[in-house]
Amino acid sequence: MIIYITVLILVGIFFTLLRNQEKESIHTMEKILKSLKEKKIYDKIPSELKEQYIETLHKIIKQDLELDNSIEGLREYRKELEVTYNALVDKSKKLEYSNQVLETRVTNLSNINSLSRTVLSIVELDHIINIILDAYFVLTGAKKVSLYLWEDGKLINKQMRGNVNFKGEVSYPIEILQKFTYQDYKRIYEELKKGFEIAPDEVIVASPLLVKGKELGVIFIIEDKNKFIGNDEETISALTIQVAIAINNAKIYADLRVKERISQELEVASRIQKTILPKNITNIYGLQIANYFEPAKEVGGDYYDYTIKDDENVSITIADVSGKGVPAAFLMALGRSILKTLERQGQSPADNLRNLNQIIYPDITEDMFITMLHSNFNYKTKILTYSNAGHNPLIVYRAKEDKIELHSVKGVAIGFMQGYNYKQGELKLEKGDIVLYYTDGITEAENPNKELFGFKRLEKVIYDNRYNDVDTIKENILNEINIFRRDYPQVDDLTFVVIKNNE
Repeated sequence: MIIYITVLILVGIFFTLLRNQEKESIHTMEKILKSLKEKKIYDKIPSELKEQYIETLHKIIKQDLELDNSIEGLREYRKELEVTYNALVDKSKKLEYSNQVLETRVTNLSNINSLSRTVLSIVELDHIINIILDAYFVLTGAKKVSLYLWEDGKLINKQMRGNVNFKGEVSYPIEILQKFTYQDYKRIYEELKKGFEIAPDEVIVASPLLVKGKELGVIFIIEDKNKFIGNDEETISALTIQVAIAINNAKIYADLRVKERISQELEVASRIQKTILPKNITNIYGLQIANYFEPAKEVGGDYYDYTIKDDENVSITIADVSGKGVPAAFLMALGRSILKTLERQGQSPADNLRNLNQIIYPDITEDMFITMLHSNFNYKTKILTYSNAGHNPLIVYRAKEDKIELHSVKGVAIGFMQGYNYKQGELKLEKGDIVLYYTDGITEAENPNKELFGFKRLEKVIYDNRYNDVDTIKENILNEINIFRRDYPQVDDLTFVVIKNNE
């Protein structure tokens, strides 16, 4: 553009020279062109051309400056374009990486979701653990995996994958473990982690198995340092959550199966226990008889029994085994069976208790014993002979005297002392007399204020019902206990036998 303008100007100057009919040498023309090119003023320019020459020179200088500014602007713009381009390229790379990470996360989450559905449908803990450990190798960069679970206060290694040479174990008393916080468990896992031998290029991650604040155990994952990335850490964390839920569900299901089995066994034991108790007998040799048995749990340690020995004698027994539940029920059944056998020998109640104690004592544990009141009623003599092995006294209503009496003899519980000789007492029953055999589940029944039902209330129930039959007496005893207890839970077995002499 500048050359074109210059030529036009020169042409104009040339024609001007011609019009003025001035002859200039070629040398002068060259000087003018050179000055314009170098943007310098040519002093010897003819006066008639000087103004036009100066104007033209200024235009050339101005256009040249404008062109320089445009070029500089283009350079700056190019730099900005390059910066923008590089930024876009960088962002594109980051976006591509983010997409790859996102795709990996989505894939891992999908795999974890599939794994979760699989393990949640399995109830065998060992099977779940096998699937879980394999999943760590598939979904993460794990080289070695070691899984530990808490069992009865011990942190036990359940399974390992890879070449793991360490198999440590941690143990605490249950009462101490129950007070541990999350930080305490974390400290235990960090200490245990130190036992693993890892190479300089490896890293070990401890991932606690935690469900709703419940510590189940921990998984140790060993990976190569250069392969361990944030995505792996996220996958391990997400996977551990699903693992903890699956293991917890398996444990709960296993506990439920055990409880269900125990419940079924206890139900069978309860039926057996109630079966071995004598059928309801309303009258034996002129005695009205009513009884009641209700264990605090599925099975209990209380029992009552009748044995018709011959045409004149019937035995009446009530007993209470220390403790509750299955152990007490087993000891009760053992004591009953042995006493049944001893009664066939025709000995006195005191001798039967002495022999029972001799047989049971060697095999009974120190924390178990049996209290028992064992008696014999003779139809002809109307005499009730009894012996007491640490049991509650008989409550007796005397119709002739119209009063309540307590009858007992001293004696230690069965299983307390080897070779003990039991004492014996007797009383003659008159017409209208009432005798109550009972366990301490009645006298020690509690109300919400922790008050005991006691002997006095029980004696009053007997006295207030002295003219009623034994079934009515039985129902009124139970009514008074329920009124006193006011829906407070039953904490001990309730057992009693009430007899009334009608002849």
